[in-house]
Amino acid sequence: MKFLGGAEEVGRLGIIINMDDKVFQVDYGVIPEKPPLFPLPPEKIDGLFVTHSHLDHIGALPMYYQNDGVDIFATEMTSNTARPMLNDSIKITAIEGYVERFNREDVEKMYTFMNQTKYNEKIVLDEVNVTPYSAGHIPGSTMWKFENSDEVMVTGDLYTGDSKLLTGAKPRKVKNLVIESTYAGKNHEDREEVRKRLRERVSEIVEHGGKVILPSFAMGRMQELIMSLSDLPYKIATDGMGNLITSIYLNTPGYLRSDREFRKSLSSVKAIRGKRMRENIDSADVIISTSGMLDGGPALSYIEKYVHDDKSAIFMTGYQVEGTNGRNLMEKGTLNLSGVEVKPDMAVEFFDMSAHAGHDELISFIKGCQPENVILCHGDQREAIVDDLGNYNVVLPYNGKEFTLN
Repeated sequence: MKFLGGAEEVGRLGIIINMDDKVFQVDYGVIPEKPPLFPLPPEKIDGLFVTHSHLDHIGALPMYYQNDGVDIFATEMTSNTARPMLNDSIKITAIEGYVERFNREDVEKMYTFMNQTKYNEKIVLDEVNVTPYSAGHIPGSTMWKFENSDEVMVTGDLYTGDSKLLTGAKPRKVKNLVIESTYAGKNHEDREEVRKRLRERVSEIVEHGGKVILPSFAMGRMQELIMSLSDLPYKIATDGMGNLITSIYLNTPGYLRSDREFRKSLSSVKAIRGKRMRENIDSADVIISTSGMLDGGPALSYIEKYVHDDKSAIFMTGYQVEGTNGRNLMEKGTLNLSGVEVKPDMAVEFFDMSAHAGHDELISFIKGCQPENVILCHGDQREAIVDDLGNYNVVLPYNGKEFTLN
């Protein structure tokens, strides 16, 4: 095995697996810094397997399609949501003036090699059987299990609890487990307690005449927030690319915990489309909008509108990468708005709605898989979990350094 990225860091995951001279790769992403950090250069492989369509797992995939191309495997949901995410990243690259590493033609070429898979249905590639299982992270997210005379399973991003949107991932018995460790050493507050607290604070802000701005990731988080808040007696609006992802979720059935409940929750929400609707946003009490790290998207324009309203609030719900506007808000209490550093008069609060397993959940999942070898990746604090894995052979890989599992 070899990591092209994402071994000792969160993001730009890319894992090379060589089994009986068949070479497979799982993911090929970027770290969304300024400019984005790419993994090591592409290598010759026999198949690409995608865990999910967040850019830290897919943001560099089209680079494999600038020459010959290779078969790529993903669930229908991941396949459907990857295209808008990749095309949006190309648009942002142009706006920011970064070096273009691929273009829309490369994205479209990638789709000519796309093989859509279903959970629990085995794919046979020569002597290797490959099976996708739900990872519980976002709709369509996948754990990939590779089997011949040996076994390897790659979790990708993993969530084991149930949410409004999804049922959590279940352990699978496997000899070699490659598992993310984003929250090694950290546990999350109980999801239902977080949701209850969020609903209470939304109610308090709105009842006292304020607006609630919820900066949100387009994929998974916006939809989870809709399902968590839509039954409150307030006017809720959504904006940004999350609206497109919501429509894809609606038109790709079979991946949500309840398609019916999701549709029901959307009936109470207004999707903002176009400048005129955006200008009439004062009628909304709660605005859920991309981007989740406040580095663009309509969320910033809404915050700018209410930034000096001390009755209103900004509620953050997701991980903020170092150097982003959202990270500055959480750590310094300031935001860059139209080139000016501003300290909002709005209340700023954090509600942990992470879609990653916490420390104890990772330990429990590993024990349930009964592996011999545990390969910890996609984390910058991996050592924090090692002491709790005394019964396993733990491997801490590093980017670019090949290693063998016996």
